[in-house]
Amino acid sequence: MRSLRYTIVMMACGALLAGHLSAIGPRERVYAQTDKPVYLAGELLWTKLVVTDAAGLPVSLSKVGYVELLDATTAQVQARVNLVEGVGEACLELPAMLPTGYYRLVAYTRQARNEGEAAYFHTTIGVVNTFRKDGSVPTDTTLWATATSDGADGITLRLDKNTFGRREQGEVLLEGLPADLRTLSLSIAGRSALPVPGRTDLSAWHSGLSARADLPLNGTFLPEYEGPIIEGKLIDTRTGEAVTTPGVQTLLGFVGEETRVFGGQQQADHGLVLFLTKRIDGSGEVAVTTYDPLALGTGTGSPYRVDIESPFALHPETEMPRIKLNSAWRDELERRHVGLQVTRALNARQLGHAERALPHFRWAPDKSYLLDEYKRFPTMGETVFEFVESVSFRKRDGKQTLFILLNDLSNGALQMNPPLVLLDGIPIVDHQLVYDYDPALVKRIDVYRDRYSFGGQSFEGIFSITTKQGHYPSLRLTEPSQLFDYEGTQPRRLFWAPDYADEAARAGRLPDYRHTLLWLPEVPTDGGSSVRVPFSTSDLRGTYEVVVEGFTRSGQVVYGRVAFRVE
Repeated sequence: MRSLRYTIVMMACGALLAGHLSAIGPRERVYAQTDKPVYLAGELLWTKLVVTDAAGLPVSLSKVGYVELLDATTAQVQARVNLVEGVGEACLELPAMLPTGYYRLVAYTRQARNEGEAAYFHTTIGVVNTFRKDGSVPTDTTLWATATSDGADGITLRLDKNTFGRREQGEVLLEGLPADLRTLSLSIAGRSALPVPGRTDLSAWHSGLSARADLPLNGTFLPEYEGPIIEGKLIDTRTGEAVTTPGVQTLLGFVGEETRVFGGQQQADHGLVLFLTKRIDGSGEVAVTTYDPLALGTGTGSPYRVDIESPFALHPETEMPRIKLNSAWRDELERRHVGLQVTRALNARQLGHAERALPHFRWAPDKSYLLDEYKRFPTMGETVFEFVESVSFRKRDGKQTLFILLNDLSNGALQMNPPLVLLDGIPIVDHQLVYDYDPALVKRIDVYRDRYSFGGQSFEGIFSITTKQGHYPSLRLTEPSQLFDYEGTQPRRLFWAPDYADEAARAGRLPDYRHTLLWLPEVPTDGGSSVRVPFSTSDLRGTYEVVVEGFTRSGQVVYGRVAFRVE
């Protein structure tokens, strides 16, 4: 006899159910490094998040970070970031129509939301839109000098030379690295003449930690110590009011071929339901429903619905300084504008290549049926009756309800309870919809004959339908089920740069207009005190900066910056 299988989404602790969360976890602070301070609209903004406690020491409680680019009032770009041991990275694609101006880059964790806006990381980013003329942007004839302080704090940072040719190989040498180094990043990007007021570098952020060490706690937000928390408002459809009484069963599923289902944890004091998920990368649709366990399969008995809430914080309006463009920058901006278009046109496949995440649900089905290998029948009810083993439909409260005989035979004919039924990942609480579904639309049926638990909600087996289109064609969901567009955590995107190690590559005819030459969010040091990092220049002449930022396990920071020319 096979042992029972359980796929368990972590249960919330008693503090969650009681609504008292202020004692959970340390205070968290986030630092966000970017590959450069000034961008063109349409460029990629590469960023790395590092989480510490209020004293700058490493913490790894939160598994999700948040980063947003905001104007004075509104978020223009948002991303959720996977954190591993308190470190994560993201790539923000700036909209091509983003107006010229200064923007706020804000980073935080859900745990930090218990302390409010003052606990978040803030810095300023400059954006210039070269795709359109904006008469509202003032111009200035004053020549500005960008302040620099080349050097390194506690380490030696140098290049193999100070001037390079185009498409030339170079090397950054880092020496004197601390033995307890936690994480180290390196960026090489063109220096912009545009001044960026309110820019927060690593040294300034670190020295300001003590001033924000004892902010008031409100204890509202459960930290994301397993993965992203999807929050929904639980609504009584009869009154339109939030549901503050416990005992409502909820399910959330991600639309797609993979099984990604999560049971909800009700936070009744706040009229909320929380779905504690794990590694939900990418964008797509989610289906969410409520159900009465005693009427599961009939689609009746639940007068409630779940409205999914935004996972991002609300921010106060903040007045931003206005950019004054200088006519002396015209040539530089034109070169970058052409380079942006050429780079995106020729290297679209390589730019920001995303890694694939591991599957969430790793159990293999006991039986799979590819319907093209069988005779087609008019309804799924007939299809199941004719050749799907250990599965049957039975009338219950006047509706067809599906049942699965488990492998251990513990749910005999008189004790059967309904399984979890999925159609393209959507939980189906009204099995009549599946019984009447057109089998001509179905690619595969998977049957799982063990008990499974999602967020404490148990089911006797899983019956999963995958359609040919993979997007629930002709399915008409009924209340209380709803579908929402959803943006999960960002898949890790890999920075790409050409390799000019040989003469043939350097002589290639494809133009190379990279403004960011290298973005290395995690420098591999292998525990040594020194490391060499190779890079290659592009076809763009000008001044470039190498910026190195790192954290030690004892709470110290590592910072260095040096400039060079490309002629």
